[in-house]
Amino acid sequence: MVNSALYDKNNLLSIRLSADGFSFSMLDSSGKQPFLYTPVPVDPSISLTANIKQTLARNEELCGSAARTVVLLDTPRWTVVPLELFEDDQAEALYKQCHRMAGGEKVLYNILDRTNAVILFSMEQAAWQLVQELWPGAYVYASISPIINHLALKAKTHIPTTNRKMYVRQGRRSMDIIVLDHGVPLMLNTFSCRNVADSSYYVLNLWKQLELNQMSDELYLIGGSPANEELATTLRTYIKTVVVVNPKAEFNRSEMAACEDVPYDMLTFLHTNPYL
Repeated sequence: MVNSALYDKNNLLSIRLSADGFSFSMLDSSGKQPFLYTPVPVDPSISLTANIKQTLARNEELCGSAARTVVLLDTPRWTVVPLELFEDDQAEALYKQCHRMAGGEKVLYNILDRTNAVILFSMEQAAWQLVQELWPGAYVYASISPIINHLALKAKTHIPTTNRKMYVRQGRRSMDIIVLDHGVPLMLNTFSCRNVADSSYYVLNLWKQLELNQMSDELYLIGGSPANEELATTLRTYIKTVVVVNPKAEFNRSEMAACEDVPYDMLTFLHTNPYL
């Protein structure tokens, strides 16, 4: 049963939808109330829409209201478009050039103002409609969007250096790679990975393609994956600076980061959210 104290109409409700499980968090904008986080298991054999309905049938209090509600969709199926080339009426056509769509999908997009980029992704049409009915006004983000915004903000606020930075986030079945040059994206992509050997192959191949310097440029393994240490050991043979980033330290040992179950994409959104 979900903690009934999760809801407060004055706060920010964040909902993360993933095939690995759902997450619900409530953050008090005044900072007076504790950060609340509740993970909810799901059935991976049924659709996203069916899982949302099943979750809410068991936890009716999750249908409560908040001042603002956002939904993070954990999906490896996304693509990036430069903002200056983007037209919203072309979103579906652009997305279809990169991903094959099944029937009943809706193409969504997030504009990342910190990088002048647009992330295109898709969601079950029925799930999107259900989210809008349950949480009117909820905005849906691809899980990669707050991560890119967070890393770009860090790059622009830190002391300028000549080093370019590659960030790698490992998931259970995929890996995101983000390469920034003083906050400006050089490359944003996701890859299907089964193990550390796959991950190291993609990292080193892209390092070579982008002509990154093995001695001066930097590689950061983010997200708190248990496989990060093993991947770091492999990559340090070829790259001088390989850093495994601890989420607690990255987010200044905040109350949110102290809860080890909070997914990295949710942490990045809550940390950089402009509405708080």
